[in-house]
Amino acid sequence: MPFDYHAVKDLLRCPKSHSPLVHVDNSLVCDNPDCRMRFEIRDGIPILLLDEATELSEADWQAAIGRV
Repeated sequence: MPFDYHAVKDLLRCPKSHSPLVHVDNSLVCDNPDCRMRFEIRDGIPILLLDEATELSEADWQAAIGRV
């Protein structure tokens, strides 16, 4: 089942900064420039665990957010 971002976008928050998450490719990215966490979506399920997230470099974060 594909992930339906638009159905839950108002509920999604970064577990680290509590900022909104945006859908980028097959992941969710925190829109807070101080946080820059990326959470993978596996089998239609966002993995919102900090242990499994990656922190994007500032350049990668700007590129990802710019695609939205």
